[in-house]
Amino acid sequence: MTEIAKPAASKDGVSPAKEKKRERDPLARPEGDMAQDRKSDAVPAADPWMRASQVSMIGVFVIALFWCAYVAQPVIVPVLLAWTIATIVLPLVRRLNQWGAPRIVAVLTVTILLVAVFVCLLVLLSTPVAYWLGRATEVGGLIKQKLQTMSEPLALLEELQKSLNAIGAGQPVLKVEQQSASVVTTIFAVLTPAVSQFILFIGALVFYLVYQKKLRSTVVYFLREREARLTTLRTLSDIDENMTTYFGTFTIVNFCLGLTTVCLTWLAGLPNPLLWGVLAAVLNYIPYIGPAIVVGTLGVVGLLTYPTLSEAVVAPLVYLAITMVEGQFLTPAFMGRRLELNPFAVFLAIAFCTWLWGPVGAFLAVPLLMSLTVAFGHAFLEERPDLPE
Repeated sequence: MTEIAKPAASKDGVSPAKEKKRERDPLARPEGDMAQDRKSDAVPAADPWMRASQVSMIGVFVIALFWCAYVAQPVIVPVLLAWTIATIVLPLVRRLNQWGAPRIVAVLTVTILLVAVFVCLLVLLSTPVAYWLGRATEVGGLIKQKLQTMSEPLALLEELQKSLNAIGAGQPVLKVEQQSASVVTTIFAVLTPAVSQFILFIGALVFYLVYQKKLRSTVVYFLREREARLTTLRTLSDIDENMTTYFGTFTIVNFCLGLTTVCLTWLAGLPNPLLWGVLAAVLNYIPYIGPAIVVGTLGVVGLLTYPTLSEAVVAPLVYLAITMVEGQFLTPAFMGRRLELNPFAVFLAIAFCTWLWGPVGAFLAVPLLMSLTVAFGHAFLEERPDLPE
């Protein structure tokens, strides 16, 4: 029998007839390409409503997170404060550990020293603070007498107040009489939250200093991929290093600023120089707001101390010049450009954290902003740095 030879297929699996048809029709396309086009046409475009719903869910989650941070303020703020203070004293713990002291002994020693310094400052400053708080009612009248050149604006404000009182005099006023609370109840209502938060702060400080490495390892164990674990280790190590460098250097700078303020107020003849030096050293941790408060305080004290306005503004102006030199030249030179933060971001962080957590939040704004900056820098960093030791 004679076999009928079948036409050989081309290398790409297309028969000669189809290949000739493709040659005759230059616009013809392979069936595989047409199927792929039909498949791509079947995939719908991104739905804008789907994206909007995803963004809305993220926004709701962020709002819920901030609400939880606001409600849990008595717990979150002491823990964050303990973490910030721990980054400052961590080099001392490591140094004592290198000298042969066990970790728990070094941590307890540093914690006891911190508490002792805090108690000594309270004892030394209790008398001048009580003195100035007792004179708080006299400050308004004394300042009004000193600022005679501003008597016209003050008189205008008084006339405006009298006019508003006269307008509201014809309307019935609802008087609410509060029941007098006992002194013991008031004291317990004020001291109980403060004592509980202080105990939480000390406990969080001790446990973080003792179990810092174990806490870091526990966080890493939740991640499965090796690259994610290494990235997390780099980020945590970099955050601790930056925080220690920033607050360690800033603590030395603030201590020198406090000594300078003590000498300045003593030479200017202001009472209680130690109080103003401690106030300047502590409030300088809060950028912008802290130095402004110290300048205003020195101005008020100068008005109460000196008979003329020209003498009263000497100490505030000199302190303002010192803080400008410190903030613009000395601190950036010690910190280096590696730890620079955006001033506008710092201002917004301080405003937001102050609204969220009060005065302590203003202190926590800078470390939180620095931690987020380091974390985002590692998350969007293309070149991976070497692993920390």
